Amino acid sequence: MISKGIEFVREPKEADYGTVAVFKDLYGNLWDLLELKADHPLAKRNN
Repeated sequence: MISKGIEFVREPKEADYGTVAVFKDLYGNLWDLLELKADHPLAKRNN
């Protein structure tokens, strides 16, 4: 994402539920990029 010019405003941080980093979109909105831990209930859902 960085190579595509995405600006991260917070470095990845470990939380109880997984890893989260915050990036800014083209319009200045902030988005959380989340990777859930394998044992998190939502990570086990089927799509």
